[in-house]
Amino acid sequence: MPGKDNKKNIENVVIVNDFNYVQGGASKVAIDTAIALKQEGIKVYFFSAVNKIESNIEGVEYISTGQNESLKEKNRIKGFFNGIYNLKAKKEFKKLLKRLDKNTTVIHIHGWTKALSSSVFDIAFKMKFKVVLTLHDYFTACPNGGYFNYKQNEICHLKPLSWKCIKCNCDSRNYGFKLYRIVRQFVQNKIVKLNDRLENAITISEFSEKILKPTLGKNTKITRIYNPIDIDENAEKVDPSKNEYYLYVGRISKEKGVDLFCQAITDLKLKGIVVGDGEEREKLEKQYPNIEFVGWKNKDEVKQYMKGARALIFPSRWYETAGLTVLEAQNLGIPCLVNKNCAASEFNINSNNFKDYNDLKEKLKNNVYSNEKIYNRYTIDDYFLKLKKVYEEEKK
Repeated sequence: MPGKDNKKNIENVVIVNDFNYVQGGASKVAIDTAIALKQEGIKVYFFSAVNKIESNIEGVEYISTGQNESLKEKNRIKGFFNGIYNLKAKKEFKKLLKRLDKNTTVIHIHGWTKALSSSVFDIAFKMKFKVVLTLHDYFTACPNGGYFNYKQNEICHLKPLSWKCIKCNCDSRNYGFKLYRIVRQFVQNKIVKLNDRLENAITISEFSEKILKPTLGKNTKITRIYNPIDIDENAEKVDPSKNEYYLYVGRISKEKGVDLFCQAITDLKLKGIVVGDGEEREKLEKQYPNIEFVGWKNKDEVKQYMKGARALIFPSRWYETAGLTVLEAQNLGIPCLVNKNCAASEFNINSNNFKDYNDLKEKLKNNVYSNEKIYNRYTIDDYFLKLKKVYEEEKK
């Protein structure tokens, strides 16, 4: 019930994400959020499209549409329409929301563009539930979610959905996919009116907030809450000078700049390991046989790879919205070399940020590293306390 402090008690939280397992940074935060809420005695529902039963958390109720990613759907026509406006997701989500009291329930959305679509927002808005969206990417504004031109391999500065944007062939595949994304964005922002109707948005860095704030509705309240990482204050720090290899962790795609990592390590005849997967993996494995590609690993395995690294390299070409791997490596005492043009540089010592490929090579060659202290604002406890305040605030 509403109190004098303009807050209400939250009994249920519905976490919405395309995947119920760790598929990237957004999925990891969605799952960590579900765990934190459950531990605080809040009833948690996890709504997804792509579901792996083995990833289910005990005590959390899972509802899945049982669908594939839209672009991986065997029936391309079906995948096309699901990506633009997923009717099955809307139907199943409506069934779930009918069971819940909108006065004591919050819907927290992390990822929706891979499978669920903006239809989940549409039904939540219509049923007048409180919706909180964590902006893990730029899909609320940019059709390809990254302000990135994949053909030119560089940041895009065009106004989203402008005529120049529509004409620009910036998609990683072909112009047909760009047109698909334009249609999806039009439905999302002009028909569902996501940005105009969204009342609560969470940004995860100052960097991304500056870019996204002007694109959100005038009634959207923005709260910055940094993504949480597992911080063990008593954990023994690693001496990276005794380690042998350099490490990349993340998705293997053009915008992530994995090729810069591979090329620098190869040119300097160093040892490199890539943890992750993606559409560029096969190509880079053939091009750089000296680099060890080990695929996706769970968080404990990733931590072990980090402990064995001389440094983590974060060469992302696109803006990013944060960069969890940088914080996780720093927490273990592993220095990070970060592209200064992305949001992860915000969490790094400036001297460890590099401006281009040659600068990266120079820093690797001269072993110029410093370590950064992790502050309490990145703990799961701090994350939950700030999140709870957003949940409990009354709707306008």
